Amino acid sequence: MRWLVPVAFVALLALAGGCAELGVVSDGSSISVGKPSGGYLVEGVRLPDRGVGFVTRDVWRARDNRYGTDELIDLITAVAHRMHAQVRDVKLVVADLSGKGGGERIAFHRSHQSGRDVDLLYYMRDASGQAFEPDAMHVFNRFARAADGSGIAIDVPRTWTLVKELITAPEAAVQWIFMYEPIARRVIEHAEKIGEPPALIARARKACRQPGDSARHDDHMHVRVYCSAADRAYGCVDIGPTELLAEREAEPSPMTALVSAMMSGAQVRSDGSATATAIADATDAAEAAAAATASPTAALRDLALGSNTVGATTALGADAAATADAGTSAASAGSAMLAPQQLGRMLRTRTDRIYLRSWR
Repeated sequence: MRWLVPVAFVALLALAGGCAELGVVSDGSSISVGKPSGGYLVEGVRLPDRGVGFVTRDVWRARDNRYGTDELIDLITAVAHRMHAQVRDVKLVVADLSGKGGGERIAFHRSHQSGRDVDLLYYMRDASGQAFEPDAMHVFNRFARAADGSGIAIDVPRTWTLVKELITAPEAAVQWIFMYEPIARRVIEHAEKIGEPPALIARARKACRQPGDSARHDDHMHVRVYCSAADRAYGCVDIGPTELLAEREAEPSPMTALVSAMMSGAQVRSDGSATATAIADATDAAEAAAAATASPTAALRDLALGSNTVGATTALGADAAATADAGTSAASAGSAMLAPQQLGRMLRTRTDRIYLRSWR
């Protein structure tokens, strides 16, 4: 019975330190509990006020609705980073998430209670056609132009790129992108016009909707992610269709390709370098494993973004064909296979910032 004393002592310390809720002892990972419009957030993560590709204006910083689940924060920062590679002149403006601890913030939102909601401003252009970072929300009409006559308009191509990044992001499964229906139609029509894959457009149609029980979202986009599998075990509740979640959960994990590639491993000489033959053999095996486990989300990203370094469609981000055609050295091939940023991406955390909350 002596073991009861230290266990009780540890539990008391956890409660005193504020790292636990009644019935929940946290390991530092976030937990979304309940519904978006009736829940709370345990160990929420604060989104920085600015970062690579994103910024938050004073009005939203003052509200301090800056907290979300691990998955939501990963999604925002990763999508903003990828958008920054495509949109260099302006940053994505991020508005409200949830308050610290979640719960009702009736002065601002009816939802945003459980750490799975974030408001993003549309990409915009001013009356002269110049891109800019808005410091406030602007109401837009069905033509995607500002209702106040300022000449401001939604940048539809860039907004589509943002939608595409969100619905194909590996960091979290996006359930909804709430937006004004005429604006959503314009965004999707643009996708059709530029020849985006039909499967990607079909996914966008399911996600981009005008809500029927709240504001029509003609001044911003409201993104909601599904409960993570871990959070569902603690009472996280998804409201509405779960079709996109079912599609995501039916996909093989990118870890399958990663493990297969590592298990096939190139043989290493005593000096630490791999032979060209061994690397080719390992790469072939990795590609076969990746092809066998490629997910629809990863495939859509490759089709839409023209990338061979995202998801499970390539093993460790290596392009064996390109490597062979270019006749690169064995060392180059080895470094391509083991590129730390690709390994980190497949593990859903940056290799320069691996910490326990990234692992459940």
